[in-house]
Amino acid sequence: MNRSYFVALIATFVSACGGGGGGSDYGGNPDPVVSTPPVSFVITGTVPAFLDQGTVISLSLSGETFSTTTDAQGRYELEVSGGIGESQFVVVTAQGQDSQDYIEFKSVLGQGSALKSLAGSDNTLTVDEYAATHISEMTTAAAGLAMIERNGVMAGSADTWRVAALNINAEELLIASSAMRLAIKDPDMRSVMIPDGTTTMDFTTSTEALHRAVEMMNAAGDSTRAEAKMETIQSAAAVKLQRPASLENIFIFEPGYRSSAYRFLSDGTGNRFTNSQNEVKEFVWRETEKTLELNYDNWVVDSNNVSIDIDGDGTEEEVYEEIVLTKTHLSFVSEQADYDVVNITDFFIKRYPNNADTLSEQPFDRNNDNNAGRGAKAFFASTGESFNQPQDGISEWILPIPGRWSEEYPDGRFYQLDVTFDFMIFESSFAGAGSEVGSFDWSVNSDGHLRFTTEQSRSFEYLPLADRIWGVIERDASDSIIGMNVTFGGQRDYDAANAGAFTPGVYTLEWSWLDDRNSQFWIEINEDGTARSVWTSDSNGDGVVTVSESEINTGTWRNEYEFLLIDFYRNNGPDNFDPCASAALEGCVIYNRRFWDIFAIDGDRYYVGHTHNFFDYLDDFQTRYIRDARYWVRLDEAPIELVED
Repeated sequence: MNRSYFVALIATFVSACGGGGGGSDYGGNPDPVVSTPPVSFVITGTVPAFLDQGTVISLSLSGETFSTTTDAQGRYELEVSGGIGESQFVVVTAQGQDSQDYIEFKSVLGQGSALKSLAGSDNTLTVDEYAATHISEMTTAAAGLAMIERNGVMAGSADTWRVAALNINAEELLIASSAMRLAIKDPDMRSVMIPDGTTTMDFTTSTEALHRAVEMMNAAGDSTRAEAKMETIQSAAAVKLQRPASLENIFIFEPGYRSSAYRFLSDGTGNRFTNSQNEVKEFVWRETEKTLELNYDNWVVDSNNVSIDIDGDGTEEEVYEEIVLTKTHLSFVSEQADYDVVNITDFFIKRYPNNADTLSEQPFDRNNDNNAGRGAKAFFASTGESFNQPQDGISEWILPIPGRWSEEYPDGRFYQLDVTFDFMIFESSFAGAGSEVGSFDWSVNSDGHLRFTTEQSRSFEYLPLADRIWGVIERDASDSIIGMNVTFGGQRDYDAANAGAFTPGVYTLEWSWLDDRNSQFWIEINEDGTARSVWTSDSNGDGVVTVSESEINTGTWRNEYEFLLIDFYRNNGPDNFDPCASAALEGCVIYNRRFWDIFAIDGDRYYVGHTHNFFDYLDDFQTRYIRDARYWVRLDEAPIELVED
């Protein structure tokens, strides 16, 4: 497509009159005043190979639509005559034609000012400059899932898009993309996933349709979902916008999963911080256009004695078996406002070190995912925002710390500690303290990051990665990095709204359409001060969830200052461990005490520092202490109606 420019020349002829003995004369026709021509903006990109030539590419700005079509190689060049305004929000559409009219792909490009910056002086935005100009099932899934977050409405600004995109579940994004690709390739799948009269956008904006697609893929065979996912990942455009040319840190985060972090050194080595069981593992790494490959040396993740017929004589012998994590692939597949979507695949083997001469190593699908991995958000660096330091008095925060984990046996009784955040106070005098890290002196460094040093000469640096998401780097006295983590966090604000935020209702861990609809968890707090936690499971597969199929605990709740306290009780047996309504009943003891310390509310999401205290059924001996930061979603009623047996 040729660029065309409209040039308007306005010639203004000016005559001046003088008086009183003085004056001036321009002495002829003046030079014409030339207005700056409106500069066109050009978006060049591609669509997947399965889309036919002639697919219509379009975008609408201020009521005007600009369009073009793709060539035989799936390329397009879309000219926006007059250019794109700095504040305009750009979404491009790829519309299939004729037999492909059900294919409606979208890609959210974002705010005009950012696109102009990426395009540079030639005012042409390319795939190499911005992967989102490859309009695909991946970009469509991102647009659709963000619309679900906004109750079916497309974001209209960079800020609203950023908020919606941050709440997208990364694995849902990958599976929605995979399901679309599978439906396009397989007419039988398409007839159910995308019925006549609907489009791919209808599909990816409906949790019902997405859940139905997952059920179909699972029913089609163990490998169908995994193969579709890996094909989608391999076909994705290379994302390069946020990933630094020289890697330093990657923080891996997805609500509901254990966070991890990676430190990359220039000599090709690095460290993986799992934040589980205090694990820090070294690796050797190499980078390709789309993938990081991390190779480990002798990382044994599990071991056991198993029975195997070693020599084929029909008699099994006890053999020592190890499960070893050999390598990890991080595949970067999608760019969002604050992060990249990454697919993480861990590769394992089984080995038998005491019988290596007769039993060879063999690949092992430890996660039962056909080595398809799982999606997560990858953060590389701070947003650049400076720490909001207290100006007067004290401010209170919930912030991540690298995982603290231990298992002990005091007096022969089991006790486990698992902590990933801390309650901290900061004084304007630059002193502070945390319940886990102890006393410290704090400052704001040249990058605007909070940094404090404890009495043990350990320092903690905090990177704001996105709204309510913080990364932390822990260093020892020699300034060597010894821990990294990422999770939710923020300043605690005890205003009137937060102090009484938890009101009677149902609070649930957000259900994903990837999961069985009948397997859910929620906590009910009632007007009369009673509480109930419910785990559901349709164990017999009849589609009905009964009370006997569910794990139910009962107890009490109350608001205490800034937190919600919930106690659950059990009978202390020895043959009866049924739920109890309170410890006041004969034979009942506390089983689980939960503290929810709120630090943010976003619509129906309640962000809390979440503290678990578990106790032995037989007495009040504490067996586990767990701290993590997460959000709960408030509902007006239970997500599943339990049927009495």
